[in-house]
Amino acid sequence: MRLLTGVLLTVIATTSVSWAADNNPGKTVAQSKCVSCHQPADWQGETERGLSALIRDVASGKVKHSKFQVQLSEAEIADLTAYWLSGKK
Repeated sequence: MRLLTGVLLTVIATTSVSWAADNNPGKTVAQSKCVSCHQPADWQGETERGLSALIRDVASGKVKHSKFQVQLSEAEIADLTAYWLSGKK
């Protein structure tokens, strides 16, 4: 039983951000802050880790955003990443 519990905890702890994040709030964030310039197809081929890091860097100002400064919480970054990678419009 301890082994099963340990395995389950490991799986839960290493699960991807997109599994934990919700696509619906991601769509809301995208619609309010991103879709004037970006579409889901813009991120085709990106990894979750790479896209999340890029969005985080843009939000922190580390990467210059062409239009305006984007402020996002960690939860919004996770939700937005999940939405963009889902490919939904």
